[in-house]
Amino acid sequence: MKIKLSSAINRFFPNSSFKMIYSEAMANALDANATLLHIDISIQAFNKPDTLIIKIKDNGVGFSDENFQRFSHLMDTKDNSHKGLGRLVFLKYFSSVKFASIFKDDKQQFVERTFLFNDVFNDKKEDKIIDDVNSTGANLVFQDFRNKAVYAHSYIKPNEIITYLTNCFLPRLYAMKQSGSAFTLKVSLSVEDETTIGEDFKSGECHFSLDKLPELQEKIINNQELDFFKSEFNLLYYIDKNNSCSMVNNITALCIDDRAIELDVLDKQALPKTHQFIFLLKSEYLNQKIDNARQDVTLNEQELKVLKRIFLEQISEIISEKIPEIEEKNNQTRQTLSIKFPHLEGLFPKNSIGFLNEYQSVEFAQDKLFEEQKEILMAETLSNEMYEKSLVQASRVLAEYILYRNKIIQKLKSIEANDKEKKIHNLIVPMQKTLRAENHFENRFINNAWLLDDKYMSYKTVLSDENIEELIKEITDDQEIPSDLRPDIAFVFSDDINTCDHPVDVVVVELKKKNLDYLKNSEVISQMEQRARRLLAYYPEKIQRMWFFGIVEIDAELRLLLEEKWIPLYSKGDVFYKEERLFPMNKNKEKIGTNTLPVKMMIMSFDALWKDAEARNNSFLDIFRKAIQDYTKQND
Repeated sequence: MKIKLSSAINRFFPNSSFKMIYSEAMANALDANATLLHIDISIQAFNKPDTLIIKIKDNGVGFSDENFQRFSHLMDTKDNSHKGLGRLVFLKYFSSVKFASIFKDDKQQFVERTFLFNDVFNDKKEDKIIDDVNSTGANLVFQDFRNKAVYAHSYIKPNEIITYLTNCFLPRLYAMKQSGSAFTLKVSLSVEDETTIGEDFKSGECHFSLDKLPELQEKIINNQELDFFKSEFNLLYYIDKNNSCSMVNNITALCIDDRAIELDVLDKQALPKTHQFIFLLKSEYLNQKIDNARQDVTLNEQELKVLKRIFLEQISEIISEKIPEIEEKNNQTRQTLSIKFPHLEGLFPKNSIGFLNEYQSVEFAQDKLFEEQKEILMAETLSNEMYEKSLVQASRVLAEYILYRNKIIQKLKSIEANDKEKKIHNLIVPMQKTLRAENHFENRFINNAWLLDDKYMSYKTVLSDENIEELIKEITDDQEIPSDLRPDIAFVFSDDINTCDHPVDVVVVELKKKNLDYLKNSEVISQMEQRARRLLAYYPEKIQRMWFFGIVEIDAELRLLLEEKWIPLYSKGDVFYKEERLFPMNKNKEKIGTNTLPVKMMIMSFDALWKDAEARNNSFLDIFRKAIQDYTKQND
């Protein structure tokens, strides 16, 4: 062999797998018309890789002169389906391989041929005629393991090896079964010290024969896109609910040179665990479309894209036909997702292979929504169809915002008696933050004044948990305001008082924590009146309207007071309204002028806050959902 083998190994097999030793040995055995292949592995312990020895025996025709000649010369092959490089992988993992083969010479004599395959192999062999045998075959002994460790149990476990080999050679083994040929594979493992590893690694033996292969169904694929390949494509497939063929894993593969080259076209985790699947795409066109290491197909990007798409379509059709419960479950999943994400209804994958993955489905729908939005925004003119789609897109965006509002409501519902005001405070507007009009859009997810009334969504300036003198500084040039009053929660303005040239509306919210007594809860009324008198000093030049909200836990005694002097309003909880006429009050707590001014005040229970917001929210969501559903049905 006139080549430096160590260089050839690294050049042709840079990313090899240990299991390729077995696949190359099996390929040689099948080429030699063997009907029996025995792989015998021995090791003292899993953590003693230097003791690993592999013996492989078959009953093929042996290394005749012709076969030995090809073996001795790289890339000397008998046909295009062979690469002539496979035995190099032996030396990737072992320093030497002893070959002992018996074959029949031209005189029909049995000849034993032995040679040592290593880095300095030079075609040297020893032959001798023997009389005490009546069958041919080959024996290989792999020794002097090169690596520092055997990196996985699966490399030397019998059942794992058989599964790997049956998957790899499934097309060829199935063709042999159809032709009535016989073939048996036996893999045995001998471990001297089984105590050094877990229960899953011990001595044992596993067998495979062709009768264990399932019967595959065949389907001719008719698709105009395949005309480009000028070759017929067939799909071999098998679906079994009982997993009766334990020797073969779920597999989707291309049949290339009588081997199954896995093509990762679907998420096997999405397939029912109760079923076994085999899908093999077969065509003369695919032969030789594989690299020297038989790891990567050499189809160009466009060819691979077409084949993957058609392969997926065929698999999807077969699974839908054979396992209708998958589509039933997927319909349930789509309905569940439409309830959780109504703004994405109609955008979830319509066709899927196996069970829908909820996370991936939502991601797919969000990407599709973004693409449709981009299409509308980039359009120079809107056709009737595009106009209709733009309305639905608006409904989707608004529905998404309503879903966010539902999250806030759910948090409000979870407020407990021992929670402090701070928790509710931060849900309406964050504490110790001042939100400005110019950042209104960015603040839309933290300014939740809509909980009180949706008209406050347009209010753009918030003073949260600020002393009242800071509020007054916002609406006047007076810098000497005593800090004697402090609101419990927040002020929300319809505009920025410092920059606008017109009077504004203001909302003031007073909050009392749950589980207080009557006296503490009733304080909210006097506090609202006190705040109002101070703010009325700036009416109407700076402030044109004011709303005061007191949020408290309404017990029987407070309810009696409110029912006597306040007006109950329609609500899912308890809401009482009162309009007072109050004198403005200056910083010295003195009455200003002789006229009282109107102040609107409301007392509401905690549950009224979230129940009323939830009712409004659901009404909006129903409207948007109906618009999306109608559009989806019309365009399905």
